[in-house]
Parts: sequence; C-alpha cells; structure tokens
Amino acid sequence: MASDIDTVKMRLTFWRDGQRPGDIIEVPVDEVPRWKGFAEPVDAGKSKADPTEDRTGTRVDTKPAPAGEKSGGK
Repeated sequence: MASDIDTVKMRLTFWRDGQRPGDIIEVPVDEVPRWKGFAEPVDAGKSKADPTEDRTGTRVDTKPAPAGEKSGGK
C-alpha cells in the first residue's frame, strides 16, 4: 500500500475517465512528469491563486483610483 509520500495530489486540467477538469486525483510521484498538460500539482497551503496577489505573492490593490485624482503629476 502506498503512503502519502509516494503520491502527489493533482488537479485535473483535462477530462479523464469521467472526471472533470478541477477534480483532485492522487498520482504516484514517479508518474507526475507524464501528467504535464493534463493535471497540475495542488499546493498544500492554497487551493487556488488569490486574484489580489501578484506572481510573487504580494497583495496588490484592485480598486480603481478615485475619479478626482490623476496619477503622475499636478
């Protein structure tokens, strides 16, 4: 029987055997490279990227500037 260390949880990005994209599956560690393009590893800490964070994980302001203010000068 395989332990948790021997498998990786991956989120499907493509249909497979009746499972939909977004479904979570467990894949043996040695088969992960073969799943490229069909599934992506699931981060243990986050389920999905936060739209208010940029690629470095820094929170970004998503609110538009007030109408009376202009950027870049007087």
